[in-house]
Amino acid sequence: MLYSKFLGTLFRLAYGDPPEVPEGAESGLLLVADGCGGIELCELAVRQVMRERGGRVRVLPVRWSHGFGRWHADLTDAANHEAWARSAADVVLEWRGRCPGRPVYLVGKSGGTWIVVKALEALPPGSVEVVVLLASAISPDYDLSAALRAVAGQLVSFWSSLDLIVLGAGTRLFGTADGVRSPSAGLVGFREPAGLSPEGRTLYATRLRQVRWRGRMAATGYLGGHVGPDSPAFLRKYVVPLLRPPETPENVQFPAGSSPVDSAPIT
Repeated sequence: MLYSKFLGTLFRLAYGDPPEVPEGAESGLLLVADGCGGIELCELAVRQVMRERGGRVRVLPVRWSHGFGRWHADLTDAANHEAWARSAADVVLEWRGRCPGRPVYLVGKSGGTWIVVKALEALPPGSVEVVVLLASAISPDYDLSAALRAVAGQLVSFWSSLDLIVLGAGTRLFGTADGVRSPSAGLVGFREPAGLSPEGRTLYATRLRQVRWRGRMAATGYLGGHVGPDSPAFLRKYVVPLLRPPETPENVQFPAGSSPVDSAPIT
């Protein structure tokens, strides 16, 4: 955690805080929910990469954390989870009413993926174009059906079998964000829960895309552990290209051998 905070400080010194897109000039909305402990590194990196690409997507943080270092309160305060998820859903609904036709994207890291999923569950079908979960601290068997229903394109979950300390031992000891003492989906991937309805199986098959960490991703600073999927280089290569309306070429099924990410089966 201190390492991540240090990285965040260095990032601000190197790049500063990226400017906001002028109100009224936005081409879309991106909500970012960082992980536990008030680090905010993912938000900073996403802002910088989006600015580099010259886009006009407005990036808004979902600052649900209790503050720096308060990771246990962040992990276990269910009422706080619900309140911030509802707030994020309200932001999406307000945007949809004010800017119809302009896309909405959600990105969550670690514990922030739970806020993203709960926000999706509170939204009507097809409210959000694309969702990205990084190193999710949700239990692998959590039923994503209601969340997937709110996604028009795909929900892409990046996971790594090397994230053993935080999403293995850590969530076995303290529990996942949804209160289950088990390894997290960010370590082993999401699995279809028992008794899933036919609609749920279709949603998992068509809207959930899982991406396992591979060694070549290390070149971006993501070495497979809990720190790295929010690095600017990783976001630039693997995440931000996904944040496009579902009908655009960069966000459809990639031809075999040419995809910038490698899909992994649900295991």
